[in-house]
Amino acid sequence: MRGPVLVTGGAKRIGREICLRLSEEGFPIAIHYRNSEQDANQLVGEIEANGGEATAIQCDLNDSDSVKGLIHEASESLGTVVGVVNNASMFSFDRIENLSEELWTEHMKVNAFAPLVLISELYKSAKAPSWVVNVLDFKVESPNADYLSYTGSRFAMHGLTSALAIDLAPSVRVNSVAPGHVLTSDILDADSLKAVQSQSPLGFGPSAKDVSESVVFLANSPSITGQTIFVDSGERFRQMGKDPAFDKEGKS
Repeated sequence: MRGPVLVTGGAKRIGREICLRLSEEGFPIAIHYRNSEQDANQLVGEIEANGGEATAIQCDLNDSDSVKGLIHEASESLGTVVGVVNNASMFSFDRIENLSEELWTEHMKVNAFAPLVLISELYKSAKAPSWVVNVLDFKVESPNADYLSYTGSRFAMHGLTSALAIDLAPSVRVNSVAPGHVLTSDILDADSLKAVQSQSPLGFGPSAKDVSESVVFLANSPSITGQTIFVDSGERFRQMGKDPAFDKEGKS
């Protein structure tokens, strides 16, 4: 059996698909959640019903002291954690015109500092070759000024993926995946999502399964570190002046 993996934001959406796919590969899964207790417990039941091993762990990633205990708590339940998927994120709108120190700080705590704490704790506790996959955003290659604090936090983790891959080798491999538009959201309904995806170079968008397959590939690739895989159907090559949620015609 593989060593246990902690997946942040693992109860729903892309995180759920990542948990299921890693479990299929034989990894015991620690499913982190903040508010989605019912979804997390249902996912534990689904994984166990399929012959896997899983546990659900609650934590607010804005609480740094609690974040420090996540690796230990997961290891207490499943055995020594050897992999971390930093999937959870905060995503709130701002621009330079309404920049807020509070919103910037919260994005950085949840999207950058919390992942760094988990990577640090993994590095200190791991007894075997370990790995990290940071789930980022295609915006790191196709930026615009919408969601400025969110975008800044993604650039931070994109750069730190390379820096930590150097610093933590050979004990911990650090890689990233950067999805394009995968799922609907509060600001992107099904029709708008389909329109955005259809304008990618491939003519369609990635699925949550596509993202999870890339995570599994990196988990299973002992000679790869410091890499970012863009799972975006080439969407990053469409340099857009606004976020597609506000530019549904796809105009640059």
